[in-house]
Amino acid sequence: MKITPKSISVFVLLVCCLGTILVGVQSHGKSAGAGGEKKKILVIRGASTHGKDSHNNDEVGRLIVDKLEASPYADSFEVTTTLNYPKDLSLVEEADLIIISSDGGGRHALGNKKEPGKHMRHLDGVLKKNKTGLIVIHWATDAPSGGMGQLNAENAGMMMDWIGAVYYWVKRGKDPASSWTWKYPSLELKVNQGHPISNGLPESFELQDEYYFNFFTAEGGRNPGSENVTFLHTAVAPSHRSDMDNKDNWRRQPVYWSFERENEGRSVAMTSAHFYRTWANPHFFQTFANSVFWTLGLDVPENGVDMPTPTQEELLSYGNVKLFK
Repeated sequence: MKITPKSISVFVLLVCCLGTILVGVQSHGKSAGAGGEKKKILVIRGASTHGKDSHNNDEVGRLIVDKLEASPYADSFEVTTTLNYPKDLSLVEEADLIIISSDGGGRHALGNKKEPGKHMRHLDGVLKKNKTGLIVIHWATDAPSGGMGQLNAENAGMMMDWIGAVYYWVKRGKDPASSWTWKYPSLELKVNQGHPISNGLPESFELQDEYYFNFFTAEGGRNPGSENVTFLHTAVAPSHRSDMDNKDNWRRQPVYWSFERENEGRSVAMTSAHFYRTWANPHFFQTFANSVFWTLGLDVPENGVDMPTPTQEELLSYGNVKLFK
């Protein structure tokens, strides 16, 4: 073949066109490590408060860090953890994903005794400015307040902006508007297999836990959610305590959901994970691992993120803890 200036020009044009096509295809999704820049993950831990087998916030936070750093994707992540809200605010401002394991109310890791909304307002500004991913675990779905059973309206409003819901306190525990806690049923959780976070999961699985319900009410109710909310794990349960003996009024409610914020930032929240041993459930942990990728804007592999479920031995290695039987 005779090489001429014209043939060289055609070849260069073809290469440029192919490059443009490949870039366009890749822009729809990213795999871990794409672009060579590490994703910064901040894990904010609250204190462990409920004894040795539940609300192990400190241990859970350290477990998450270790599982990320031992995963096949470790080279793609830069993981940092702090006990409560970091004094170095750049950790929050530069994070690609923030994970919060904490109690709620007056013990919330985002709380501040002198100025209840101080840390909340800072994080709110970051989440509105950036597309930072956010994962909120169990009681951290409550908003910081003056104490258990109290409602800080400003902080609750910000939590709703972040995850599409909030644990809602009212003075009368049986009020239909109130969120409530069910201890400790073993429920069949139906999995929404149409969402990438459910990749590699069965249609349903059983999990004994402490669950919070009535975060999302019927259309027109206190907190109906929006088209930006996707229920990932749901269970049939009473709307509130007064319906416990009236199963005709039970309805399917979420205990794990995703939320796409107004600026296209991604959030995930769950009311499960009260028990420490929940982290050794392979279906729960697969959902969590997939949530890390999804909130970071990474493609979730078809069979799920390759991150081994913690063993009971791993859980017990984090200090003075035990597993509920």
